[in-house]
Amino acid sequence: GKPLRYRRSDKVLRDDPLVNGYLLRQIQDLVAGALPTQRLDQLWQRLLTETDGPRLDEQRLRIVPDTIRLRPVALYEQVLRAVIVALSERCVLKVHYEDAEGLRTQAMLQPHALVQRGPIPYLFALKNDETEPMRLYALHRMLSAEAVTETPARMAPDFDLDHAIAAGKADFGQGDWIDIELRVRGYLATVLSVCTLSDDQQIEDEPDESPFELRVRARVPSTGQLLRWLLGAGPNLEVLRPPELRHTLLVQAAKISAIYEDT
Repeated sequence: GKPLRYRRSDKVLRDDPLVNGYLLRQIQDLVAGALPTQRLDQLWQRLLTETDGPRLDEQRLRIVPDTIRLRPVALYEQVLRAVIVALSERCVLKVHYEDAEGLRTQAMLQPHALVQRGPIPYLFALKNDETEPMRLYALHRMLSAEAVTETPARMAPDFDLDHAIAAGKADFGQGDWIDIELRVRGYLATVLSVCTLSDDQQIEDEPDESPFELRVRARVPSTGQLLRWLLGAGPNLEVLRPPELRHTLLVQAAKISAIYEDT
């Protein structure tokens, strides 16, 4: 009763011109769909996991992070299994949860999406009968979880995972957008010339007497991720505005300097 599915055998049909022509058209379609939207992450994922089209294994494609990679957090197998079931079945998830202060509670979660942020996976979910806010629950803080498959989850009609991530909510942001202006130099001038902070980024040369190379303006979400990136740039970056963010960088730089003042 199931439709038959076929895929190309590399060993048998490697030299077949018709098969290779079809494969080439598939690759062209994948690339044409990924480049205009700059979603290379989706392209790499499809090439690693696609079963019916062009596929590259991990010996031919690997995604390497540009920051230090922490070891993944320890999870209960039963919890991860229940979360995946609840998401796939769109049903309620019953959890016992321990927050950062050690307080343990029980809740009926309405799961919407799972996001991996650094080494920790988080679940976007509504709690109990709440209609808002959409909260993030760290999976490693779930002591136990059960997918209640007979109870459909209540979905927020306006929730969109891409919008939530773009607004910085996956980094515990509130979706506040700021107009940022920077002066950059060194490796950062090269990076921001080809990898922009936002679609509306503007870039111009600094005057010859300036200690920096470029001035960059962009509209970005104000998140912890942004702050960590700015701090990680060290002396290759200066925040000009907004003044509140510039002050935050000044305070953090002073605290860092105080740690090393005896040297």
